[in-house]
Amino acid sequence: MKNTTLQVFLLLFSFALLAGSCRESVHSSVLEQHEETYPNLKKKYVYQSLIRLANVNKDPNFEKLIKDVRKIVVYLPPADDSTYQIKTVRQGMMGEDYELLMDGRTADDMRMSLWVKDLGARSHYIALIETVDQDMILEVDGQINIEYLVALEVADQEALRGLIEQGF
Repeated sequence: MKNTTLQVFLLLFSFALLAGSCRESVHSSVLEQHEETYPNLKKKYVYQSLIRLANVNKDPNFEKLIKDVRKIVVYLPPADDSTYQIKTVRQGMMGEDYELLMDGRTADDMRMSLWVKDLGARSHYIALIETVDQDMILEVDGQINIEYLVALEVADQEALRGLIEQGF
């Protein structure tokens, strides 16, 4: 059960990475500080049209899950910085009134956590993914319809991973 939840979580943020629009997004001061600390961070954008390609079964719940996600910004570590960490981001999230929605590890020791900050009519979502080789931050521009998270289980995970890898 935990492994399925983590896979769903990973897919959700992968899909969110692919969603996009030109609307102004909310930005976290924790992320701004992180960008100042690591000025050579690589930022990649994933748009909704790519996310939808993983919905090979045309699941309407999957469409509902991502319908309000415009894009996901992926923060990747600087290429030649072996000291890069996202530990300070995790600590800063708590100080900035973000609520931890999910936190767990996969069988291959990947740690994933999903954070949300309620901003009234909107919420701001940030995911932290820590692996042995690389840490990533995923910032969602838009809203995740969390009640449809289970729809990620029917998405084509291999297609999604391929799309994300091609984008990087």
